[in-house]
Amino acid sequence: MKPDPTAQPLKPSPTAAATDDGDLSQQAQAQDAAPASDSPGSSVAKNAGFLMGSHLLTWSMSLVLLVFLPRYLGPTDVGRFHFANAIWYMVAVFVAFGTDTLITKQVARQPAAAGDLFGVAVALRTILFALGYVGTTIFLRIFDYPPETTTVVAIVGVSFLILQVANVCQATIIGLEQMSVISLANIASKLVLTAAAILMLVSGRGVYAVAGVIVLSSLVSMIIQLNHLARRYRLRVRFDPGAMRRLAQASLPYLMSMVFLVVYMQVDIVIISLLVDEKAVGWYGTADQLFGTLLFIPSIFVTAIFPRFARLHVDAPNSLGKSMAKSFEMLLLLSVPLGLGMVVIAEPLVQILFGPAFFESGLILAVFGVVLILTYQNILLGQFLISTDRQNAWTVVMAIATVATIPLDFLFIPWCNRVLANGPVGGAMAFVVTETGMMVAGLFLLPAGTLGRAQAWTALRIGFAGVMMAAVIWQVREQMIVVPILLGAALYLGMILLLRVIPAEDWALLKSTGRQILHRSTPAALEATAAQPAKSV
Repeated sequence: MKPDPTAQPLKPSPTAAATDDGDLSQQAQAQDAAPASDSPGSSVAKNAGFLMGSHLLTWSMSLVLLVFLPRYLGPTDVGRFHFANAIWYMVAVFVAFGTDTLITKQVARQPAAAGDLFGVAVALRTILFALGYVGTTIFLRIFDYPPETTTVVAIVGVSFLILQVANVCQATIIGLEQMSVISLANIASKLVLTAAAILMLVSGRGVYAVAGVIVLSSLVSMIIQLNHLARRYRLRVRFDPGAMRRLAQASLPYLMSMVFLVVYMQVDIVIISLLVDEKAVGWYGTADQLFGTLLFIPSIFVTAIFPRFARLHVDAPNSLGKSMAKSFEMLLLLSVPLGLGMVVIAEPLVQILFGPAFFESGLILAVFGVVLILTYQNILLGQFLISTDRQNAWTVVMAIATVATIPLDFLFIPWCNRVLANGPVGGAMAFVVTETGMMVAGLFLLPAGTLGRAQAWTALRIGFAGVMMAAVIWQVREQMIVVPILLGAALYLGMILLLRVIPAEDWALLKSTGRQILHRSTPAALEATAAQPAKSV
């Protein structure tokens, strides 16, 4: 995350200060891993560039693997695989206990605390993972899942244990604004995953082998990030009950927010497995994964802007609103054509990528196109509120959405299964309802004046351009897939220019930032930066 650090100690937020009572921060030794001091704008562009470069590469590899898995495994085994991931994502959020966000904020404001925070966080997660493994085993036995499914769950669980350490490393590195390390780890682990998984699939191996490859790729990511931190900090796992308790207490607000987020995102898969079957989970999971590949844009954007929001909140609150407004407009500009385009081309796209066995995934993906537009904004709204120490309010929003999505799933999934013979569509419909409610609530929670008439006028023009684009490409949706895609891109860009959605000064900024991102996204630039030693404050 991205704003440049200052030479002065950063004032911790009230939440971060909760870990400082004669404890973690005061015990940390002064160390020299602080990031270099750039201007805020160049820091955001630099770190966004690193992340964009790695995400473009990993996105491409994920897309390749996404095509191979359904074609070789079929809906049922793909369903088992997605079910295992859903179970462990929900367990992992309890294991992480909200410490990722706290570590990033704490390290961004007080880099010297990084080593000590790492040791306590890893110790806490080790204990919690053991408890989570026992709970998962009990759940699978109570609901009598078949042996094939429980085996996949067990193997995938090993990868999630490794990822607990890797995620602590990543949270620390993000706080230090050393994004090239994360880029390298992402690329290397995804390369191992893609190459090895495809090798297993084409050689006739099944879902167990693919799950084993995930364990290997997780190990690669952990080793790269851990090695980077170990060269800068004295790392040791600290099973200190007092320190772990203080860390858990300080992370509790983030835990609640993440619990609701992850359960909200994953519980639909579990409900589909209970109400329909694993084949339906395969249809839904495949559409959901394809939808998820398009979320890398807001993910890297908010990862890059998060520390800037956090610091502006402390050091320059008057500049915070403008930064948020520009971010809102940027993500809306990108999400509308992607989401509406997905609505139009979902069914032919699924047929091309996955074949007739996944025909039912087309309608699911089309509904996810609407969800995508809403989700882009909600990712930004949620991270903005967290970075400005308003995580409790966002936690309430997530809690309401999570509670609401469960009865909505139980309502929509059986109805869609009965009427459309495609129950998983109901899971996507539930997301449309809850994401809409979350966006309305998130906008209401923003500080007064953050978004105003200017942003409303911009949103109206963007929406009009998107609807016009969708109406035209609908007429050619049966043509070769590149025809509606290229035509839609040209029409949308033309409408944006015609309606003067982006001011001239913003065009100049976008061009400048784009050049920096493209330059820093090249393999040579990433390699050169990764080889540079970290600069001290």
